[in-house]
Amino acid sequence: MHALALFIFLQATSVVVHVISESGPIDQAEIVVRGAIFAITDGLGEATIQMPAGAVEITVQRYGFSPRTIRLQPEASRVDVELESESVANEEIIVTATRSDVQIEDEPLRVEVVPRDEIDEKAVMTPGDIAMLLNETSGVRVQVTSPSLGAANVRVQGLRGRYTQILSDGLPLYGGQTGSIGLLQIPPLDLAQVEIIKGVASALYGSSALGGVINLVSRRPMQRERQLLVNRTTRGGTDNSFWIAEPAKNRWGYTLLGGGHFQERNDIDGDGWADLPAYKRGVFRPRLFWDDKQGRSFFATAGVTARIYRTYAKPGSVHSSARAGILMGVGRSTPGLPSRGASSMAVSG
Repeated sequence: MHALALFIFLQATSVVVHVISESGPIDQAEIVVRGAIFAITDGLGEATIQMPAGAVEITVQRYGFSPRTIRLQPEASRVDVELESESVANEEIIVTATRSDVQIEDEPLRVEVVPRDEIDEKAVMTPGDIAMLLNETSGVRVQVTSPSLGAANVRVQGLRGRYTQILSDGLPLYGGQTGSIGLLQIPPLDLAQVEIIKGVASALYGSSALGGVINLVSRRPMQRERQLLVNRTTRGGTDNSFWIAEPAKNRWGYTLLGGGHFQERNDIDGDGWADLPAYKRGVFRPRLFWDDKQGRSFFATAGVTARIYRTYAKPGSVHSSARAGILMGVGRSTPGLPSRGASSMAVSG
């Protein structure tokens, strides 16, 4: 056994692998033999490897280049390997919170973006609202102002909630104050990303943005999709949400968000007051998109949110409140002529 191992070692040869491209030597290229990385090229594009006797296949790979596999012959002591460059698709993040569609690295302001995969993760846990999604962002805290009515606001870097402007696709659909359509009633199922500006943005959005801006960007109908989410909690909460997307046909496309959310009245500590008030809430929000593929686009959105809350006002009695909100917005993007509009209305009783 020892004699055989010594024989194989003596038969091993040193091979210099020189990796090049059209622009010159390639450093940091990996030399892979039988699935393992044997060596990495230096600044001259060279690497020396010890090869056993016999013909062996090696693979040379480098990010930004197409990998290449060659077969080394036993008598080879140096081999040149030329790699061809390939285009690499890097993910681009486009932000709109500053009223312009630009890449995030080109923004003059610091904009934090919550991506789609993180939104999906939070939507499974809390499909009825975006409170958890925002709470887990540094510098942002959701403050519940009225648990019985489901009202809340967002504090950015400690400032009061009235200084935070919440947008939907760049439109102030929730008004200067979000009390009419509470933050805890915004479902995340149709969100593509959330853009957060921490700090003064009053030059863009007025005095309601002294603390910061939160822009909820909706998903676009890039392909035909059907999504249904049903959730049930141990405290008697039920969430049913659906999202439908139809890509553009003859320049027109649409999305539709709908859902029903229910919570049973729950007095956890037995003091006669509901720690979890009972509510019934329905959401219906269609969006219509138009794009001529020549730089002009248009979208229109309208939504209805209706909710009924029931809670104990004192032991033995019940207090009820009902509220409905209507959201409407129109956006147009034309080269040299940006235009946006929005309105919201709430009815309480």
